[in-house]
Amino acid sequence: MMGWVLAMTGLFGCSPPPVSEQAKLLGAREFSKEAWATASQEKRGEMVYSFLSQHDLKSLTSGDVRTLLGTPTGYYDYNENPAYLVGSSSVESDYGKGYLLAFVADKSSGKIVGVKIIPEPK
Repeated sequence: MMGWVLAMTGLFGCSPPPVSEQAKLLGAREFSKEAWATASQEKRGEMVYSFLSQHDLKSLTSGDVRTLLGTPTGYYDYNENPAYLVGSSSVESDYGKGYLLAFVADKSSGKIVGVKIIPEPK
């Protein structure tokens, strides 16, 4: 029994920090819809933390995200999931150059159920 508890503690102790904490590592530039629309990929990365702080994501739909952030610049699993490449293009993953900011939407309602940054900023 004790071994099981230690194993579970180890699993949960290694979970990544919340997305908002990860986003802090990208920068602290103030988000506005207008600033995002004209910003470079790098500058957009610096706005992610501010965006996440300003919006209750659980109340947004994928359409709301597109209204706020414009046409997606990346792809994450399904077209319903708006995704944006942000931050330094020196970071690479299977999704492209930069961090992928992905908004995971419920397929039936379109409500945002999660947010991911891939790869995890360090």
